[in-house]
Amino acid sequence: MKKFFVVSMLIVLAVFAISCAAAPTPAPTAAPPTAAPKAATSAPAATTAPTFPPAPAEIVLGAAVALTGSSSNEGGQFKKAYDLAFKEVNANGGINVKEYGKKIPAKLILYDDKTDPTTAVTLYEKLATEDKVNFFLGGYSTAIVQAETVVPEKYQIPYVNGGGATEAGIYDRGFKNIFGLLPSIAKLSATLTKWMALQQDAGKLPKPLKIAVIAENTSHGVEFRKGFQDAAKAAPDRFQIVMDEAFELNLKDAEPLLQKVKAANADVFAADARVADYTTIQRRYSELALYHQVLSYGPRGPETAARTALGPASNYIVAANWWDRSLTDDSSKAFLKKYKDAYNNENPDWFAALGYETARTMFTAIENAGTLDRAKVRDALATIKLTPSLVIGGVIQFGANGQIQNDYLMTQNLPDGTNAIIYPASLATGAATVPYPKK
Repeated sequence: MKKFFVVSMLIVLAVFAISCAAAPTPAPTAAPPTAAPKAATSAPAATTAPTFPPAPAEIVLGAAVALTGSSSNEGGQFKKAYDLAFKEVNANGGINVKEYGKKIPAKLILYDDKTDPTTAVTLYEKLATEDKVNFFLGGYSTAIVQAETVVPEKYQIPYVNGGGATEAGIYDRGFKNIFGLLPSIAKLSATLTKWMALQQDAGKLPKPLKIAVIAENTSHGVEFRKGFQDAAKAAPDRFQIVMDEAFELNLKDAEPLLQKVKAANADVFAADARVADYTTIQRRYSELALYHQVLSYGPRGPETAARTALGPASNYIVAANWWDRSLTDDSSKAFLKKYKDAYNNENPDWFAALGYETARTMFTAIENAGTLDRAKVRDALATIKLTPSLVIGGVIQFGANGQIQNDYLMTQNLPDGTNAIIYPASLATGAATVPYPKK
């Protein structure tokens, strides 16, 4: 029994030992392989292109100029200049308007104001209410610009002109939508008297200088006369006004007025007149064989039509002006060529140059604004600085009243049918003949 117990215990111990023996270390389980990235099934999404609102088919600008009546020559040049500017911008695709992300062609609707202020007002009303133009370009002459500018201000439509110069009546009314490329007539008179003072200092004109002044009975004429009055008050040792008289537009008979000029015994005869009245007065002046040491019709003198009509009677007249085709800057030479190429070798006067710049100024303001929103285009005009330009000084920018503040140049008609720039010295192409030679 004891033996059996011992044997049993040995068997149990053996079984226990076998069960406690170290089990083999299991092989490490391999981590599942990382799946290779799947190939892209499509390209990355492209950046979304900007979207723009539908663009209008064209930008419509409206104007009225004199194609008939006493200012038809001047108005005709404005029209030709506008047409040239529109053709040029559209040849390049139109005006770039950021709001629409593209260039848009420009269209001009232009009517004949018949050299009549009342007609001009009616036509600008039509352009605003029936044609529904986006913007306005102006007409010609102070009286017409003064009348028609109530319309753009009424409808808050930005308006640029190159044909109205008087501060009084145009730019002193507090209008916010009216912009003009002609400096004031008061500045024109001041330019003339400043030049005369230089001639006095050179010993070519006497002191005090006796001046006979006549002017059209408009705000243009009033401002012209006031410029001489102010000069005489400021420098009585230099200037003495011996005649100061207004006349009505479209003068038929200049002799009564010229007899008064003759009786005044002045050294200088200064007149402010439209081209038609200038031609009428100067023709009779020559027939009466009147003589003054200096003769000026303000901005009149070098106009092609007047020189043709007057011939030698227009020799030696001096003018203060806003542009002249004898200027030698690159912009003037380029404009002269393109205008003559477009219009059968016709020579442009300042009317054409300022008409061209009027359109270009509006085009640039629209592009600068980047929109056709009128208020924003108006603001772009108020802050514009357009250069190079045909205006004297080469930069178009406006004062707080909307009028450009640039200087004038002065020219003198020469016997060969041309004219020389005589002032300022930086632009001069010739020396002035002072006093004028007697016939």
